[in-house]
Amino acid sequence: MDVLFHKDELGYHQRITEIIHADYDHVYRYLATKQISDWFPQLSFQQIDDVEMLVFDMGEDEPAIQFDILDNQMNQEIKFQWGEGVVRLVLEPTENGTLLTLEERMPVSQRLEQTANDFVGWYFQVLNIRTISETGEPAPLDMVDFMALEAETLEILENL
Repeated sequence: MDVLFHKDELGYHQRITEIIHADYDHVYRYLATKQISDWFPQLSFQQIDDVEMLVFDMGEDEPAIQFDILDNQMNQEIKFQWGEGVVRLVLEPTENGTLLTLEERMPVSQRLEQTANDFVGWYFQVLNIRTISETGEPAPLDMVDFMALEAETLEILENL
């Protein structure tokens, strides 16, 4: 997995690329259909006032957050709001399966700790997309690994 970070006037950016050994139509179904909940249980697509939205629901008596879907190109790309930021997932067929590229931008106004948390969360979700696309089962989340990568990511962002 390749991960790059940079900062500009729009915010902090993360770009992750990963080869998934599965057909890109198969991978796309996990990204842009109701199957999104198979690997990211808190996310779902819902019709709200006749508009399809991406809904993030942590449960625990917290209100669900609705995100606008900015672009959804069948079998190629999905782009959506993520808080004050934007997440874009792009698929390209390769000889070995599918190249997944995740691009995330978070505003400089957001606390840097939250940006690091968001970036690491999506890093692990890319691993999860790969695992479920290749095996049919989501990957378990190791919180020790998550916290270690979050601290490393925060340090990288502080030095951009």
